[in-house]
Amino acid sequence: MLVNDLTPEETADNWDLPLAAIHEVIRYCESHQELLKMEADEERYRLEEQGVSFEPQTIN
Repeated sequence: MLVNDLTPEETADNWDLPLAAIHEVIRYCESHQELLKMEADEERYRLEEQGVSFEPQTIN
């Protein structure tokens, strides 16, 4: 939502979800930031262990 610069209303419309569901997700993310960061870090670690690179590649 933030990355795409969408309002909650636009997000609900884009995903065909009730606006209340979008507000619930926002509240969850705001109150569980540490858990979400930990899960993202773990996922990144696992992908890097499998050889996935997150660095931009130069094109010659």
